This record gives sequence, C-alpha cells and structure tokens, in this order.
Amino acid sequence: MFADNFFHAIPLPAIYFFTVFWVIVTLWFGLVLGRRYMRRQGSEKEPSIGSAVTATLGLLAFLLAFTFNMTADRYNKRKALLLDEVNAIHTAYLHADFLKPPAARQARALLLEYATLRYFEPTSDAVTHEAIARSVAIQEGLWGLVDGHIAEGYQGAYLRQYVDPVSDIINSHTARVVVGMEYRIPGPIWLALYFITGLAMLAIGFQFGVSRSGSVQLAVTLGLTFGTVILLIADLDRALEGVIIVDQTPMAELRDTLRAAEARR
Repeated sequence: MFADNFFHAIPLPAIYFFTVFWVIVTLWFGLVLGRRYMRRQGSEKEPSIGSAVTATLGLLAFLLAFTFNMTADRYNKRKALLLDEVNAIHTAYLHADFLKPPAARQARALLLEYATLRYFEPTSDAVTHEAIARSVAIQEGLWGLVDGHIAEGYQGAYLRQYVDPVSDIINSHTARVVVGMEYRIPGPIWLALYFITGLAMLAIGFQFGVSRSGSVQLAVTLGLTFGTVILLIADLDRALEGVIIVDQTPMAELRDTLRAAEARR
C-alpha cells in the first residue's frame, strides 16, 4: 500500500529524469564490470552474453507491454464511463417529465447542478471531497423523489422511466470515482519494472564492456527511450495529471444543453 501511494505521488517529470538516470547508471556500471572482467579473464564467449541480454530484454519487453496495456485499458474505460454518465444524466433530465410537475422541476434543477458539478478541467481544477460529497447528496435528492412518488402510489410504469436513468447515474458515479481515482498500477509492478530495467541495462553494459564497444551517445539514447516509455505508462495511469487525460468536453456540452433547455422553460 505504501509503495502504491509513493509511486503515485511522484511528479511525472521526476519519474522521467529518474528513469533516464537509472538506465544510464546501470548501463555504465555493467560496462565497468565487463571491462574489469576482460582485464582479469582475458576473454568471454559472446554467445552466452548475447543470450543473457536477449532473455533479459525479452522479459523487460513483456513487462512493459503488460503494464502499458493495463494503463491503456483503464484510460479507455475512463472515457467510456464519462460518456455513460453523460447519457444517463441527459436521459434522466428528459424522463423527469414522467414525474409529477413539482417533482419534475426539482429533478431537472438537480440534474443541471449535477452536470455543472461533474464538469471540471483536469489541468486546472482539483477533484475535492466536497464536490464528491455534493454529488452523492444530489443523487440522494434525485432518489428521494422516487421514494415520495412510491409513498403516494404513483403509477409504476411512469416512475420506472425515471428510475432507470437515475440508477445509471448512481452506478456511473461509483465507477468513475473508483476507476479514475483509486485504481492504479500496483507498487510491486513499479518495483519489478525498475528492477528488470536495471538488470537489462546491466547486462547490455556488461556486453559492451566485454566487446569493448558502446558509447555515451548510445547510453543517453537508451536512457531517453526507456524514460519516455515509462513516462507514457505513468501518464496513462493518472486520471488528473499529465498530458494524456480524458477530454471532459461531452460533460461541458451537456451542461450547456441543460442550461439552454431550462432557459426555454
């Protein structure tokens, strides 16, 4: 649990620069070991070193692909959940007419407030506990209208038209909060990713030392490459930080649509 929170709290630029540093340092350390080995032993069979490097890089590629797919799937899920919530709010607004007129007006006002509250700009607006609590309070208010109609023996067929989209709103809220703010790459996977990356760079550096090859330019290139890939994974893992974030325009358009509809009424 500590590792999960620790990795999620590190700023993205720090992750990038640390990854570049980690790759270059482990590569250099492997290079030193390889050259020291050659001075002591005089020779080493290239095929055995090449096989070890190939196996380590293959394992690293698998772990990178696994982690990237994990974050990409969750990113796509966040987009789908946003659209589901937008559709549920709009449907509930339209189906509010199935309620009695006073309750319908109250439901539409609550749904407009809800759409306004649910829209935020990820790069500048923070998702606060107060906003989440208010969202839950609005959901309770929308459901309270159902309880009132049931107590009065309101026709079930009409009431169901309103109940279904309100249920979808409540479910969408729970899914968006959990997927967007609680689900993340587990800390042990981050630790394994950096550990395997270090081993792979150590093996490559050792091979360079034994074969008396390699260069500073190559080390920097590898560092920048792996730093970019891991930064991309970390960016996808965070719903409210970075450059790869879900566009909230559908919710803003819904808010404007509901405002226009209320103004016409």
